Formats: sequence, C-alpha cells, structure tokens
Amino acid sequence: MLQSKLAWLDHDADARERSMRVLAMFEERDTRDELGLGAIRDNLADLLFPGTSTIQTRLRYMLLVAWVYQQVEAELAQGALAAEKVPARAADLEFRIVDVLRESDDRAGVFGIGSGRTLQRLPSSVYWAGLASWGIRKVPLSQERYHRSVAGLVEQRREYGRLEGQGGSGSGDSEYRTWHPGLPKPPDGFPGGVSLALEVGEAEFLLDRVRESHPTSLLAHLFEGCAPADVTYPWEHPDRASFSERQQALLDQAEKLAVLAQGAFLLYNLALSERREREEWVEYYQQWLDDWTESAHALPFAEWNLDELFALTEVGALRVPEGARRFLRDWRERVVACGSDGARLRADEAARDLVRRRETLLKKARSRFTNPQALTQWSGQSGAHRYNYRWPTVMRFHRDLHTALYGEEG
Repeated sequence: MLQSKLAWLDHDADARERSMRVLAMFEERDTRDELGLGAIRDNLADLLFPGTSTIQTRLRYMLLVAWVYQQVEAELAQGALAAEKVPARAADLEFRIVDVLRESDDRAGVFGIGSGRTLQRLPSSVYWAGLASWGIRKVPLSQERYHRSVAGLVEQRREYGRLEGQGGSGSGDSEYRTWHPGLPKPPDGFPGGVSLALEVGEAEFLLDRVRESHPTSLLAHLFEGCAPADVTYPWEHPDRASFSERQQALLDQAEKLAVLAQGAFLLYNLALSERREREEWVEYYQQWLDDWTESAHALPFAEWNLDELFALTEVGALRVPEGARRFLRDWRERVVACGSDGARLRADEAARDLVRRRETLLKKARSRFTNPQALTQWSGQSGAHRYNYRWPTVMRFHRDLHTALYGEEG
C-alpha cells in the first residue's frame, strides 16, 4: 500500500482563514470593530450566508479561481511547471484575468479595475475560504499550505493512476482530490476571453454546491426559491414569509443586533466629534441618533433574551469573548432604560461611560478618548452604519445566478 508523502491535514487552516477574514475586514469602508462586536456579527453572517465575505464581488470568481488552480495542477502533472513556481504561476494567471476583465463590457465588481497589475490582494485569497465552504475546494489547506503541497498531491494522484492501470486499487485517489469532480470546464482559451457572466451549467453547479453544503441556510433558500430583491437589509426581503422558522429566527436576531449595536456606534462617534469640537459632526450624529430612534422603537429590546443570540453565535468560526457579551448586555440595559430614544441616550452619562470604557479597554493606549494623537487622526466616522451581514455581496451573487438561469427579467 502506497504511503502518503504529505502531511495532509493543515491544523492551522481554520486559524489562517479566520485571520485572513479579520484582516480583510479592515480593507473595507466602515467595517471597523471599535467596540469588539464583530465576532457576533460575523458568526450570524456565516449562519445566514455561509461562504460569503464582504469583499467578494461576483459569483463567477468562485469558478475563475478554481480554474486557475486546475491549470496550475495540469501544468505540474505535465512537468511544465516546477513546484517552487506555483505561487508565481497562479498569480500570473490571475493577473491575466484582471487584464481581460478590465477590457470587458461588464466591469462591475472586477478585481483590479483601477489598479491593474498593482492589485495587492488577488481574488484567490478572497474566495479561498468560500470555495471550501461550498465544497468546491476539497483540499483542507490554507492557500499558503496548498501552494507548498500541491505538487505532492498531483504526484500522488498520478501514482494512484499508475497503480490502477496495473490492476491495483485506485480508490485512494479521492484522498488527494483538490477540486470537486463536477467542476465545469473553463472556457476555451482560458484565461483569455473570460467574462463575469455565468453559463447556465456553471450556475447550476454553484447552486448545487450551496444546496448540498448548506441546505438549511438562507443563502440556499434564496438561490433556489426566490427572485433577487433590491432591499437594504435581508430582513426586509419580500419573500420572508417563505423562509424557514430557523431562518426567520436568525434574521430576527440579526436585525435586533444590527439596530442595538448601531446605537452604540453612533454614540461613540458623537462623543468623539464632541471631543474634536467639530460642530458639524456633532449635529450630524445627533440627527442620526434621532433617526435611529424610529428603528429602535420598533424592536422589543426589553424582552430580548440575549442568551439566545449568544447560543446561536457560539457555533460560529469566531470565538465571542465574554467582554463582548457583557458589553452588549449592559448596553441593552441602557437602551431600554432610555426608552430606545436617541435623544435620551446621548444625554445618558451611564451610556456614554459604558461606550467610553469599552473602547478604552479594547484600544488601551491608542484609545481616542485618552490619546490626543489618535483623536486627531480620527477621520470622523467609525463603524456607524448598520450591520447588513454581507447582504450586498449576497444580492450581487443572487443576481448573477438568477440571470444565468432565467435571464435578466427572470
């Protein structure tokens, strides 16, 4: 029996993926986590829309990235590529895709649309975790570990094929499989001539992968049973009545967290604006808190059992620190005590003190409340927008899928 020459399991893969997700968060507009609630938000997003991220753009990248690495593996198998050249070759193929897509008619969501070959983060790193979550990437390795190991995987597959040809068992081949066997073939001339429009067979494959990997998720339900909806938040979807009881419960928790957390972030931004003595900023956040009141009044925060939220998010990939739970409980109490009223909340010294202490605990010497330089460098807005749980990405994915399957008009 052939012995494996590879350390197959990458025990740091999950940690690497989590780290990449956290790093990616800081590359986006207004996703900063100044009050340490990001783990709760992201775990809810994973439950609702697994495999997605806020910096993904178009659905076909799920296939483009897989095709890049399929070509890399084919070149390794043919002896046309040295193992140490794998990262450079994969990057070259991705940059060739960048070049093609920048000249295409459909450039919405193209990576590198402005930067071209100076693009710092390639699509493969953005979609790597999603490819595994949807069962398209079968090898459980971080991207870096894959780069180091793929030549050995290709060699093992070839050796199993040789043994099978000699009458031996080739059943072990699946152990070294890197991509789903049903992955559609790339277009002729790949990566030349590619676009971001999905073919029907490609859309069906992606739908099957989501349906098989996450059958009870809201993502699967939307992809399979709903037309795309142009709404700001997922809980506003016009087909919500068709969602499962669990999906609706998740959305209920997500909406309450989004509104509750936004109140804290708005008060945080207001307090910093006051410290900066920027009158126009102060007026802006006062008005925003007043507007927030309407959403807060519509939700039953007083009856909300936060333990239900924490039980849901405890099963996510990111650990929810006890400090985040304690802050959210205390903040909910202040909101309820102030009648979910933004004007009363901004006048409440206990609420202000709670936000100030939370930020200082997290930032320590870099707290904007205690460090004049950090306050001066503050841009005027930090995390003030309401959580949407990657909904813009999901809407774009859904439109891409629906257009391929049913046409623009559905």
